[in-house]
Amino acid sequence: MSSHGIIKTGIAPTIRKDVLTVPGATPDSKALVEHLLEQDREAQHCFYGPGFHNHRSHHLLAAYDLGASSAQLQAIYDAEQDSLLSVFAIRKEKRVERQDVVVQESNWKQFLGEEKYYANYLTFFADEVRRLGGFAAFEHYVYSPSAAHEDGGQMTERFVGGVLHPLIQMGYAVEFGSDAMVAQALAQTAVTSAFSPQLFAFEPKGTPNPTTLFGILEQMYASPIMKPVMPYDPDALIGKRFKDALTPERIAEIHRLASLWNCTPETLTPAAVEQKSQELFFAATVIFAGTGRDGRAPRLDFFLMHLLTSALFVPRLLAALSSPAARARLLNSYLPVLLAVVLMRGRPRINVPLLMSYPAAPTPPSQRGKIFPPPPPAVWGRPGEPAYDNTWAVLLPHVLPARDSHTLKAFRALYHAAQRYATVPQGAFGGLGEGVDGSVFVRAAGVMVDVMGWVGLGEGQEAGHWDRSGLGWDAAWDEK
Repeated sequence: MSSHGIIKTGIAPTIRKDVLTVPGATPDSKALVEHLLEQDREAQHCFYGPGFHNHRSHHLLAAYDLGASSAQLQAIYDAEQDSLLSVFAIRKEKRVERQDVVVQESNWKQFLGEEKYYANYLTFFADEVRRLGGFAAFEHYVYSPSAAHEDGGQMTERFVGGVLHPLIQMGYAVEFGSDAMVAQALAQTAVTSAFSPQLFAFEPKGTPNPTTLFGILEQMYASPIMKPVMPYDPDALIGKRFKDALTPERIAEIHRLASLWNCTPETLTPAAVEQKSQELFFAATVIFAGTGRDGRAPRLDFFLMHLLTSALFVPRLLAALSSPAARARLLNSYLPVLLAVVLMRGRPRINVPLLMSYPAAPTPPSQRGKIFPPPPPAVWGRPGEPAYDNTWAVLLPHVLPARDSHTLKAFRALYHAAQRYATVPQGAFGGLGEGVDGSVFVRAAGVMVDVMGWVGLGEGQEAGHWDRSGLGWDAAWDEK
């Protein structure tokens, strides 16, 4: 542990990714983002205010992956510096204090859930990553019996706590091959409160014919047990919403629903993992952008958005785990959180026809209804008109410079989903998923930019905002 207000992990800061989502990286931008990530990791805490997480590493990597220049990366880093806290901060008491504790293998479970020991855990897990390797340390400290169960520290439950932020942090570590970020993610997991541990005490059905994720959601909406908490409280914070929603009766119903996805070590064949990954990408997208109401301006829920940005990493994390039991544990801890978050937001109903009515070729406001001149003779088609443009290339300049990091992260999740599943035709899903096809990702990206603002050059709109009212309650739509 350093005496100069930073933590030295002793792990090379190198990031590795075989193929970037969008070209644009240079040797200079790679070196810079590695340096900025190291500075953030060594000097800043994973929290910076009540219920708020340090997203700077997410923002930097998402921007780098989408082609941000060195100047843009530096601007992101600088803009977020003043709001962050020292790695030694005690957030609740708004002070900085080094804890005179050495976390080691014999006592590492003693300080779990206490954010003031974040720096101590970062030092410990850096040592463990150097000893075991990044992926092995992740698997051991999150999913091994000695770490996952109640007497082992409930690390699995902590990993999906904080609205999935430790999972997201580990997702970036795995995607970009950063052992240093694995230590960072494990330290964040250790100081995060365990997410309602009783929520995960269920056994999958183990049958050869699992219910699809859309089928599980359909049963959730039909269940009288899963009715949202009434009366609606517009001022309730997320902690109270979870506490009110997760009654014993509802927890038992979540157990029943989650068990239907049938995630056991024996059933999770490569084909099953791919099928569940596809279901998760589509369902998370529809939950994110398809819970609006006919005749009303689109609104996007802040917490449902985290289901999308975390779903991006589930396939990557599954691939990093060597044990079939660990892979099953990951999926069996993720799905109950997804169901709980939807319930906590008032169980907003999926409206697939509305989502699929959004444009498949979103365009900036200034281009809508515009009459374009005839194209020059040197080109085919009519460049500039929406039907001839690459829609993702149109959207990207309005997302990459956005100040809100979640806008960029959600866009990247949709972009990646489109790379994998854009050609999926209608009919791949039944029930609530009927009518969805691979164009859902670009439709969702377009409505997100409509809500969060076309902020790039040529449009310069004001930034929009995420909705925190709870879109499942009728009264939330009455709120002004």
